[in-house]
Amino acid sequence: MTPTQTFQSRKESFQNLAEQFQKQYNQWAVFRAVLFVAIALISYQTYQYSSVDYVIPVVIIGIALFLFSVNKHLKIKYLRDKNRVLSNLNEDEIKRLDNVFTRTETGEQFAENNHFYASDLDIFGKQSLFKLLNRTHTYTGGATLANWLKSPAQKTEILSRQNAIEELSPKIDFRQDLEASALLIEEVAEPTQKLIFWTEQPDNETIKKSLFQYAKYLPYFTVSLILAWAFDIIPIGYPLLMLIFHGYILKQIYETVSQALDQTLRLSGTLKAYANLSELIVSETFTNSKLIDLQKQLSEASPAIRALEDILNKLGNRANPIFAFIVGVPLLWDLQYFIKLENWKKSHRQNLPKWLDAIAEIETLNSFAGLHFANPDFVKPEISEESICLKTKGLAHPMIRRTKRIANDIQLVGEGKTIIITGSNMSGKSTFQRTVAVNIVLALAGSVVCAQAFACSCMQVFTSMRTQDSLEEDTSSFYAELKRLKTLIGAVGNRQSAVGGGQFTVGNSLPIFYFLDEILKGTNSKDRHEGAKALMLQLHKTTASGFISTHDVELGDEFDNQGFVENYSFSSEVVKDDLVFDYKLRAGVCYSFNASMLMKGIGIEM
Repeated sequence: MTPTQTFQSRKESFQNLAEQFQKQYNQWAVFRAVLFVAIALISYQTYQYSSVDYVIPVVIIGIALFLFSVNKHLKIKYLRDKNRVLSNLNEDEIKRLDNVFTRTETGEQFAENNHFYASDLDIFGKQSLFKLLNRTHTYTGGATLANWLKSPAQKTEILSRQNAIEELSPKIDFRQDLEASALLIEEVAEPTQKLIFWTEQPDNETIKKSLFQYAKYLPYFTVSLILAWAFDIIPIGYPLLMLIFHGYILKQIYETVSQALDQTLRLSGTLKAYANLSELIVSETFTNSKLIDLQKQLSEASPAIRALEDILNKLGNRANPIFAFIVGVPLLWDLQYFIKLENWKKSHRQNLPKWLDAIAEIETLNSFAGLHFANPDFVKPEISEESICLKTKGLAHPMIRRTKRIANDIQLVGEGKTIIITGSNMSGKSTFQRTVAVNIVLALAGSVVCAQAFACSCMQVFTSMRTQDSLEEDTSSFYAELKRLKTLIGAVGNRQSAVGGGQFTVGNSLPIFYFLDEILKGTNSKDRHEGAKALMLQLHKTTASGFISTHDVELGDEFDNQGFVENYSFSSEVVKDDLVFDYKLRAGVCYSFNASMLMKGIGIEM
């Protein structure tokens, strides 16, 4: 069964179940209404024609039956909603196969200015790699997916992710249940930074004072006084005096409790989602060591997160003035639950970020597993130990519909080497560079790639493709490209220094693999040629390798017999006065160009 058939079958199955539960939901809604009326009538008739002693049991039984019907009704609603969500998820997967994305998340909130490649490769945006992959629903899940796409992992981590993704891929029931559990809670995507910030705060010193530690026992005494007054044992002045004292205590911590709630209360629904996800993950059976490790991290997460959710929900009752007056003051509600909140923070402040990260990592692995399952023809890349290595067969762009993909083969092995790609306008030079770069990004994130065979080493991708002028920065497009190339030279220099023992980040220790599109296009042909030539010679002396596309055929000719450069090209041909592109990569320099033909096509007399 193809992925499309699988998704279509599941969509229809879940849709049918949702319709069945909708019918049951409607039936139970009618039953609840009838039951309510029946209980009211029976209770009234019992009161009218029987002893009062029978009324209370009838009312109690009636309330119990009604609560049972409400609980049953809610369970049916949950099953209806879950099956609707599962049906929609499979509809989304069907559309995703044609690169039609129904989800609104673009990942653009995770984009970084002047990132090495994200903007040029459409990592984020309305038609982006993020949208193709994204099956996360928590904020931390989306952030983790974005980080994996922005930063290459080390080989051991890549292999670990590959194995986890391979195990998750066929577990479609688990994977879609994970998504559905998240989607059933509206607040699932709320950012958790405030919650993490709250856990990082030191223990509240106010609540540690003896007054508050002993005061939490006062409600036992105060409620006893209220009951004694209710039975006319003591005058009202005694309980009133205690209630005034309660008010004084609560006033001392009012602002502190309000501040804590401001950081946490809105996330009670989000916490419920995380608790549900952790339960689902812990209950699944895994054999992969990475998944088992993540599962172990979450073994205690669900009860602890649910406890926090319960504390926050109960503290939130203070917003109801009636509750605050009748329950909050007599029971010192704020004090009782703020102490519990502080105790929870003290016990779990180290664990909560780990739990959220573990769930986010499972969601991210699920995103890549979803890509794997939906594209069984994609391959698992080999990760080479060589400094610079790229070997591919049947390489295509995952964001191009499979019916329109044109695959090519390419390889580049060794430091200080450059592949020059020449070709006519619109022949596919830029798309091919993006194809190579995007698949490297996928491979170094642990994903399968759109190829028949693929091997690469751990490298830092760098691109210069879409440099534009900026009125705000008073920058021309040519100067913008020069700034971009300066960044490349700086990154290569950092790599050289790191290899030589300099103190740089891990990312800088990876060899640079660059993609430069239409290099130095903003200047005259002579300067462009001399500048490109100088840059290539400079890069040749470093550990960096990569691709350069250009219309400058002389550049290709000049380096044709030098061992560190290979020439490839794309071209077009005229068929019955129409330009035809086959988008196939060929060895050698392209000498046929189509600018005149294209200009004639728009009405310029040549």
